[in-house]
Amino acid sequence: MKLTEDDIYRTSTQYRNWSFTPTQLALQRQKTNQQASERVKAAVARQRAQRVRQPQADTASTSESERNGSGIENGSSTPIPVGDQEVNCLTVEEEMKLVDTFCEKALDLGKFCNFPTEVTATCIQFLRRFYLFNSPMTYEGQNISRTAMFIANKAESYFLNAENYAARFGPKATAEKVLAPEYLIIQALRYNLDVRHPFRGLKGGHLELIELANGNLAALPSATETPAELQAQMLLLPRKPDGPATRMSIAELEKRITDAYGFASHILKTAALLTDAYFLYTPSHIWLSAHLLADEPLTLFYLSTKLPSSSPMAAKTLATIRSCATLLSSHRSFNSDRIPPSEKDARDKKEKEEVQVLVKKLRQCRDPDKIDLVKLNQAQKRDAVEGGGLEENKAKRRKLQREGYQKEAEDFWGPELAKGENREGK
Repeated sequence: MKLTEDDIYRTSTQYRNWSFTPTQLALQRQKTNQQASERVKAAVARQRAQRVRQPQADTASTSESERNGSGIENGSSTPIPVGDQEVNCLTVEEEMKLVDTFCEKALDLGKFCNFPTEVTATCIQFLRRFYLFNSPMTYEGQNISRTAMFIANKAESYFLNAENYAARFGPKATAEKVLAPEYLIIQALRYNLDVRHPFRGLKGGHLELIELANGNLAALPSATETPAELQAQMLLLPRKPDGPATRMSIAELEKRITDAYGFASHILKTAALLTDAYFLYTPSHIWLSAHLLADEPLTLFYLSTKLPSSSPMAAKTLATIRSCATLLSSHRSFNSDRIPPSEKDARDKKEKEEVQVLVKKLRQCRDPDKIDLVKLNQAQKRDAVEGGGLEENKAKRRKLQREGYQKEAEDFWGPELAKGENREGK
């Protein structure tokens, strides 16, 4: 039996654990938001109750803070809401906007550190997976992003020293801070560190189109046209959908193919990473959708060489690709280079102001129990050591029991014969 690429992909953790429908995604995000909101409110209520029980002398300094309306400062300079006012938690839409911002910042982080495209892309997918089941109210984005990038380097087989990596972010960043949330993130990812990207598929499609343009690509067994006939059809492809046929030279066709590859590659490195495309579509769907946006007639011709119009899968496949293309083109990065600079600046300014408002709101609804990840990590290690001590005591008791059983056996059967000793004692 010969396995196809589809068969292999269906065995991946990305397909089995991280593929969803739009409805499933929406429900999971709603559930995550609700659970995080309940935890935040419970934690804040518990801290308020603790403050009420403190002696008046201990609360003198905090009362001054309350009069100033600044809240109580924790180790991360994040104010905890005071008084009896209800905590104003983030909505699902606000959480998604913050997560999208975290992912955009991860793109900048990858460029700042000169990491390969695959590393940055893997980091962003780790972030989107992590925040599908965790809320920004619980875990702050900057620390999680830096650690996710550190994990992505290892997942993509690039060695990265934690101390050298942390040193890039200034004196306040330490290797301990980078490593503190590492296990937390890996656990949230269900230990699924393999991310299937569409980059290699796009490169393969580009090479196939170049071979088709030169009349060298071997036709599929089901194909009815020869390579020369396919080449002739390509040279007459219209520039736009439903446009008139054009006559191109082979050199012009190769340039057109290369231009489409460049634009599609840009889409894969931006819009594809910053949307839910990886959750909703396969890598093949994603790269074909990006190529469709780059050059629709060329992409449709390529698809016709794989799936003839008579195939029952042709219409379904094309509908899925168009749906993915709609998602990719909806992201603001898709047309950033096409709109006037003044319009782009105004849009970016508005976006920045909206994010700043959300960040300010986030500071007032953080989970106070999850702010200092370094201390949390140290506490978990302490618990593990103490638990290990208990396990060590159990192991010692079991060893003593085994030695006792062995002694009883020797008393009954006699000691074990030495090696090389026979029955005659020779």
